Amino acid sequence: EDAPPRLRRLPPLPTSASSVAPQDGWGAFMVYVGLDGSLAPADGALHHQVIVREPLGEGNSIFLSLSPAWDETRAPAGRRALTISTHTALAPWWTLYEQDRPAYEARKQRYLAAVLDAAEQVFPGLRQAELILPGTPVTFERFTRRAGGWVGGFPQTSLFRAWSPRLAPGLWMVGDSIFPGQSTAAVALGGLRVAAAVAGDR
Repeated sequence: EDAPPRLRRLPPLPTSASSVAPQDGWGAFMVYVGLDGSLAPADGALHHQVIVREPLGEGNSIFLSLSPAWDETRAPAGRRALTISTHTALAPWWTLYEQDRPAYEARKQRYLAAVLDAAEQVFPGLRQAELILPGTPVTFERFTRRAGGWVGGFPQTSLFRAWSPRLAPGLWMVGDSIFPGQSTAAVALGGLRVAAAVAGDR
């Protein structure tokens, strides 16, 4: 009711979060870690990718991003913030969450164990961390309010499939769901393209 008039005229979205996701969309299984600084060299690399032989859910790799030792806005002095992620399909998480909560929790623990096994190739002793918080697409939707827990926007497998940024007269979309897609650089470029289009539309 508080939305601008043009938004109120758009068709309503489905009520179930799981029904919003495209069939080939993807999410991420995340692990957030509060790491003792002694487990990570102060001058070490901040970003890592680990590829393993055994599948980690739907993929076989994890991505790790570590806060710099000097950045006390991310973690207290002597500690580091570590984010670990791997891609995962959306539908299985939502099906279990809505229909079998114990199975959902069990699946989350299996993924957590596999991700930590892989991450300890970079940071041995990682399991000793005081703070280890796993997150699924369900978690991602809860905290970001992104439908279905998508990450990376709508899959753009073809230039002919990409959404147009103009949704309706006077209503434009920016972000990783339009060309050129995900990443900070791509979203910034998409924003510049939309800004230029808006300016040219006047």
